[in-house]
Amino acid sequence: MLLSTIPVRPQHQWEHIEKIHINESNERLVSIPNTEKLRQFPIYYAHNTPHAINICVARESVVHKLQLAVDLLPKHLGILVLDGWRSRAVQKAVQEEVCAIIKAKYPQLNDIEQRQLLADFVAPVGPNFISPHLTGGSVDITLFNVETNEWLDMGADFDEPTERSYTHFYESQPEHPACQNRRLLYKVMTEVGFSNLPTEWWHYDYGNPLWAHYHSQSSAFYGEAHWDELSQ
Repeated sequence: MLLSTIPVRPQHQWEHIEKIHINESNERLVSIPNTEKLRQFPIYYAHNTPHAINICVARESVVHKLQLAVDLLPKHLGILVLDGWRSRAVQKAVQEEVCAIIKAKYPQLNDIEQRQLLADFVAPVGPNFISPHLTGGSVDITLFNVETNEWLDMGADFDEPTERSYTHFYESQPEHPACQNRRLLYKVMTEVGFSNLPTEWWHYDYGNPLWAHYHSQSSAFYGEAHWDELSQ
């Protein structure tokens, strides 16, 4: 498989994303299936993040596109979904967790600089703001070896608030395993219609305002979604 370099994409501004019109499709949320090459590991639940649910769910078309993406991978590789739809309560908890990491890791930055860095890795929280994960159109993913269940080396931890998490970071180090692994993930996901958040190698979108921004669409079709386990 020929793997192209990952382009450097300009960082978006959340205030611009917020203004993108949404024509809600009312497509339902469904659970990510556990198959040989597509699996889920609800990482926030595993890490005891407040309010996190013990399942990864996403819009139905997102799940279908994930299934198309895994079919493009080499036989021994699969996609592991770490997170999908995320409530406002979980979004707030994640923001607080990453904010604490940034404060500890970058004490030399002032409050404004720390908040700016936080915005690179976690969407804002507000009663009226529709974050990407709240739509069910975002998934956080990585690659794994089907035969050993080992996660591939992506060069930075999930939710790591450093430049190493920028999707294109290892393009200057093509000999690093993470460079080829990220290229492979980027290729199969974008080929089936997803967009990538440039500051997070693990984050991909479809149908929501962030996807509309990076695909130069005038509107999105996934807005705020709600998951009710009792009705499923």
